[in-house]
Amino acid sequence: MQIEATWSNPVYLRKCKPGGLIYELDLNELPTEPGVYVFCRTHGQKISPIYIGETLNLRSRIKSHLNSLPLMRAIENAATGKRLLIYCTVKAGSDAKAKKHVKVIEKALILHAQGEGHILFNKKGTKLPTDEISFTGNRTSEAIAPRSMFIKKALT
Repeated sequence: MQIEATWSNPVYLRKCKPGGLIYELDLNELPTEPGVYVFCRTHGQKISPIYIGETLNLRSRIKSHLNSLPLMRAIENAATGKRLLIYCTVKAGSDAKAKKHVKVIEKALILHAQGEGHILFNKKGTKLPTDEISFTGNRTSEAIAPRSMFIKKALT
């Protein structure tokens, strides 16, 4: 299957005044198209994903997330740095095809983030569990696998 997606420019989250939402952004900047979105933090040149999701309507889904206290608290409590949203849109032709494409992209991004050692707050604001594998021995084996890698927690 060939999937094409187009990344947006980052949209920075703004901290709200006490007593209301935790973060806000201009929802009118977001499309109503299908896509995959990533809430991130940035510190210097490093960008770390906090939450990765998929939807058939980006604007509607992000609006509901801004009202989700557990998710917004997880984003707020992440390590220092600016908070931002990055999303990609897919052109799939039909809703059924778009749904399949965004699910594939979401899964790939989650697995990649976990492989890079990022701790994600998916599943209603809880940490997505990972296993860490550390290798020792000869350097030649690093062509096959790094010294340390993170994978989705095995169901054993």
